[in-house]
Amino acid sequence: MGFEKRFPKWITAILALAQVVLTAAIIGLEFGSFYYDVAHGTIWAGFWASLVFIKTFLMMFCITCCCRGRCCATYILILNIFSGALACVIIYFDAYFIGNLCKCYLGENLCCSLRGISTFNSNYGNVVKDCIPISSNGVQTVIDSCHLSPPTSKLSFLKAQLGCAIGMLAVCGLYVVLYLFACFGICFGHG
Repeated sequence: MGFEKRFPKWITAILALAQVVLTAAIIGLEFGSFYYDVAHGTIWAGFWASLVFIKTFLMMFCITCCCRGRCCATYILILNIFSGALACVIIYFDAYFIGNLCKCYLGENLCCSLRGISTFNSNYGNVVKDCIPISSNGVQTVIDSCHLSPPTSKLSFLKAQLGCAIGMLAVCGLYVVLYLFACFGICFGHG
């Protein structure tokens, strides 16, 4: 029995659909988190990791209908391993930011002035006034007021994205197992 017959289409279709849903959720949750606070508690991992997730699920659909050989399956195995690694990156940062909502990687000036999207329209003048540089021992610094009012509204987005990233890791892991079973000749419903 050839590799194509040991590699069931219906399982790859289900995994591809799961990857589509999880990718859309990760992107949507990143947008939601971004809306409430642009700079704090994010490194935008959901956006850049989703670029690889999108390529992975598109190739998963390709292997479901068109390219059923071992070569294509091996390429998608590499994509799934890479997607699983990026899901681990999202898991790490989401878990970290859940406990550190005010963490910002953009530098003091930008971290102080960048808040939620709504502040750009309504309250940006006051935010900029709060971010006036202070000189201390000849060094200018800005005090970020995030610790006074942390962006707790983005906590639910981070937790949901963490769950979706765990789901993506599980789906990618299932593909790896499926591929190994097909390579070693373990049949799915075939005698």
